Amino acid sequence: MLAQALLSIVAFATHGFTAPTLGSELVARQGYTANCTATYTVQSGDVCNAIRDRFNDVYTLAEFYSWNPQVDSFCSNLFPGEVVCVNVGNSTGAPPACPVPIKPGLISNCDSCYKVVSGDSCSDILFTNNITLVELRAWNPDLNSGCANLEIGFNYCVGVSDTVS
Repeated sequence: MLAQALLSIVAFATHGFTAPTLGSELVARQGYTANCTATYTVQSGDVCNAIRDRFNDVYTLAEFYSWNPQVDSFCSNLFPGEVVCVNVGNSTGAPPACPVPIKPGLISNCDSCYKVVSGDSCSDILFTNNITLVELRAWNPDLNSGCANLEIGFNYCVGVSDTVS
């Protein structure tokens, strides 16, 4: 009897804590708020605070939970491949042209952004956007002097308007 009860508990735990599937295909079951402006695909090992860290903690954990109501309060039901909301409107203070993730200090009158992809270099970004390194660094103060700290997936300002907000 005890062995049967233990088997039932193990079967429940195994079933209750695995990612939902349809056949062999992972099914994203996270729902997020309709006014979400930026999403993130959960990676293996991610937890809510690690996702916040990836986006420089520009939003609170309470905001993350409110944008992703199906994520439980222990953040124990995230699975690789699921999509979660990481920004609503412009709550991060980022210029509207630049969705998160951005680096700290991005200029507030930015009106054009570029998302870094694998293989990009500062030279590529400068040439493609017809800007100088001095401009790129002024608009993105987190960049080091050699522009060697570009991060894949982050948005960088590559154009500004005349007015600072």
